[in-house]
Amino acid sequence: MKSSKKTNPATPFCKPGGFRLFGLCKQDAIRYFFGGNATLAILVIGLIIFFLVYHSYSFFPQYRDKLELYRKSGQEFTDFASDQLTAQKELSSLAIQAREYEIQYQLGPLYRVRSIHAEFKRDVLKVISSERKDFMRAESALEDLKDEETSTPQQIAAAEKNLSAARERLQAAATIAVQELDYNKLANKSWKTDKQYLEPIRQSVVESIVTGESNTAFTDKIKAEEKAKVAALDESKAFQDIVAASASFKEPQREFQNFLSEIREIARTNKSQAVTYSSAAARKEALLKGAELANSAESRQRNLIESQRVLTVEPDYASLNAPLYASLPKHKEMLAELSAKTAEGFAVMPDIKEFESKLAKRRINQISDIEKDIFNLFDEKRSAMETWDHKEPMSMGTAVTGFFFGTKWVSNSSWQDFYGILPLLAGSVCVAVIAVVLAIPFAVGGAIYVNRLASPTEQKFVKPIIEFIGAIPSIVLAFFGVVVLGELIQNYSQEPWLAWIPGFPAEGRLTILNAGFLLAFMAIPTIFTLAEDALNNVPKAYKEASLALGATPLQTVMKVIIPGCASGIIAAVLLGFGRIIGETMVVLLVMGGRIAIPKSITDPAHSMTGILAQEIGEVDEGSLHWGALFMVGLVLFIIALTLNYIAQTTLRKLSNK
Repeated sequence: MKSSKKTNPATPFCKPGGFRLFGLCKQDAIRYFFGGNATLAILVIGLIIFFLVYHSYSFFPQYRDKLELYRKSGQEFTDFASDQLTAQKELSSLAIQAREYEIQYQLGPLYRVRSIHAEFKRDVLKVISSERKDFMRAESALEDLKDEETSTPQQIAAAEKNLSAARERLQAAATIAVQELDYNKLANKSWKTDKQYLEPIRQSVVESIVTGESNTAFTDKIKAEEKAKVAALDESKAFQDIVAASASFKEPQREFQNFLSEIREIARTNKSQAVTYSSAAARKEALLKGAELANSAESRQRNLIESQRVLTVEPDYASLNAPLYASLPKHKEMLAELSAKTAEGFAVMPDIKEFESKLAKRRINQISDIEKDIFNLFDEKRSAMETWDHKEPMSMGTAVTGFFFGTKWVSNSSWQDFYGILPLLAGSVCVAVIAVVLAIPFAVGGAIYVNRLASPTEQKFVKPIIEFIGAIPSIVLAFFGVVVLGELIQNYSQEPWLAWIPGFPAEGRLTILNAGFLLAFMAIPTIFTLAEDALNNVPKAYKEASLALGATPLQTVMKVIIPGCASGIIAAVLLGFGRIIGETMVVLLVMGGRIAIPKSITDPAHSMTGILAQEIGEVDEGSLHWGALFMVGLVLFIIALTLNYIAQTTLRKLSNK
């Protein structure tokens, strides 16, 4: 006998006669809830894209208008000359730095003695502040008694005794405190000097604190030794040449700067008038609206008068820029002098082989690199000034290329804002590549070992530890990078046996390499977990067949397992790369924040995520800067989405094999 109860074919998992809400049984609700995840993800991604595009779509038109105003006002003309002087000023700065670094190298431990002395003294004074206050009070009391006519010899003697006791207590406390200090306690660990100076520094610090004199016999001796050694170095041909080169580079800068200041003031005045005109219509409309809504005839009349004073006539840019066009002959003279003195400086530059400091050699190499291009830059900027026309319209293509290929990111400037993403993109990519290169051996190697070669006990111990890394807050790792890792890199990069590494020695703690180490550490759990999943997807028959043919476990892993899941491992690396490039706190705090295209792994840099976190809270909504930041966010989102799409596609191909 057939049952009269029938199951709804559209909902085969529902019980006939069961509870329903809006026609849905419990199984339907569960199915729709979990089945809607993909739709929800697509909806969220669509909303994010809409949000980013909505806040950034007006950026390029606004940026073009700003650049067009930049051209009309003559600021563009002025910056052509400014670029010439900026490039030339870098030469004199590099020459000075090369000399100073060579002095530091040649003086060796002696170079930092006085700096260490000052830091030790500062640290000791923090510890013995109470004893020092007692001593100063006793000293002040004695002076007051000596100034008073009514004081007795007994009172003065008692005050002198009290001062002597306070001095002894101060000296004892300072002696104890200074003995606790060592080179390892220095704020800058690269300031280590020779041990022969340590005890004399301690004694001199105590003497300086007790006597109240900034200089002691020891510091005077060190200063005299430094002066004698520097004088001897200055007599060498290499130092005489680099000083002469620096003087030659610097000689024409003042006159050129004065010329630049004159034309810059003209352009600044032009911009002020242009900005006033650009907002004139809106101000006049606001005043007229205020007159309509005024509560009194007096207020209405005042608004009407002020609205009539607003000038809505466009400035005559031809007459405003006439002084700039007229400055071309003078600029030609200034540039000729600048070029001649620059060539003289290059002619007397010493050979790099005459210097021993790697940092000094790095500066001299930079001068040589600039020498190859600077005269071409002079000619290009001069040609641009000669062909410059304030009436030429600024195209949308210029704004777009200026954003994607510009090397300047200057916001909230009183002169002109520039938004070029290239240095931010370069910083993000450099640190991400370094992090991935450092993370792959540990993450992929760890996954292979744990999944295929380790014993069950090792698996239970190693795997949770690696996955626990992902639970460490990024801000904690950033603090570690600033306080510990950065100093370690800077300190050990000074070692001669590491001089072969590009960019070593590091000149600061906050560098791309420092951030790369931390991001590699953060990416290891992601790559490890996904790589292990890829290894698990390799059929067991592959392993069994390989072992049956006589291969060792290691040969099986290297020749069979890894090739069988290579695409999955690649996808794991790509997802790890996406995880790294989207990191914010570490790159914001550890990379150094310098907006420039990095030249080595030990340079400070900035990133796209870092600039967003740093500036988004200080920007007016709807402004040009606001749109620029959202454009950066859109580019970052597209990069991350593309990486994830490639990784998911790779994984899908793997699963279909």
